[in-house]
Amino acid sequence: MSRKPFIYLGLIVLACVLGTFAMPAETSANHRQRFSSSLRRKINELGDKVVQNIPIPVLLGVAPHHIYPDFGDPRSGGRKHEGQDILAPRGAPVVTPTDAVVLRTGEGESSGNYVYTANPGGETFAYMHLDEIAEIDSGDELKRGDLLGYVGNTGNAAGGPAHLHFEIRINGQTDPYPRLKSTFTISEKMEYLAEILEDAEDDKKLAEFIVRTYPGELALARAGGIALHSLLVAATPLTAPASSGDLKLGSRGPAVLALQRFLKDRGVGSGVSLVPDGAFGPRTERALAEYQASVGISPARGYYGPKTRAYILANFPGAPRET
Repeated sequence: MSRKPFIYLGLIVLACVLGTFAMPAETSANHRQRFSSSLRRKINELGDKVVQNIPIPVLLGVAPHHIYPDFGDPRSGGRKHEGQDILAPRGAPVVTPTDAVVLRTGEGESSGNYVYTANPGGETFAYMHLDEIAEIDSGDELKRGDLLGYVGNTGNAAGGPAHLHFEIRINGQTDPYPRLKSTFTISEKMEYLAEILEDAEDDKKLAEFIVRTYPGELALARAGGIALHSLLVAATPLTAPASSGDLKLGSRGPAVLALQRFLKDRGVGSGVSLVPDGAFGPRTERALAEYQASVGISPARGYYGPKTRAYILANFPGAPRET
């Protein structure tokens, strides 16, 4: 028998072996994939330094003490949990906690809607069970705080509580829990949220969800003098000022915000471009003075004291009050 078939077979086997070892090494993901030179360049630009302190990717409503470690917990079929579950309401925005490059997005039978990103230090972050994925594609460069999608319970999480399954991969899975020890600042949260609202398909519906679900953080932003997006202001139920306490230049907090919204609802303040932000400044003073003059409160000098408070309580008894 000719030896040629054996030689050809040997060459084929050798080619397969060499081909296997010639495949590009994985870039932190636990799956092999070929990256274009453009994508590889973007990933390299993220740098070699791992971000150790990772803000919780669920933008609002979740603090470190709300998270309980579950990496390695047993799962059905003898599996072990390879990430960290973060419970949050369905529809809660999920953002990237670091600069990143989108590797892929899609839908899996177990993972549901997912996003994989390349992150600094050669790490890959995975976000699973999303209700919706943001308008992002493979190769997109993301800045810290950019939207990835919304919390859900898709895939094998269907029927259970909504949550984000978050993974960190570098030479295999690592436990995210020890690194989820912080949140974005309230200023960052409002900044990122404003950008999300600007790009949202149904921005009014999202604003209503945010106002309904996260009143505490919005109140914290107002108390700190942080301006809220106009859609959030519009979605906030009408309130009247607090039933006690005077308000004047320099006052801050929910009662000031209530007064500002009350004045705008009465149709005053347009001439000074009054913006409800929870901070009592010259514009609020002038708008209040305009209102006082229009209803006969004297002196009309923009000070919220006993006379103005009594008038509002007498004439708007059904309005809910900010306290």
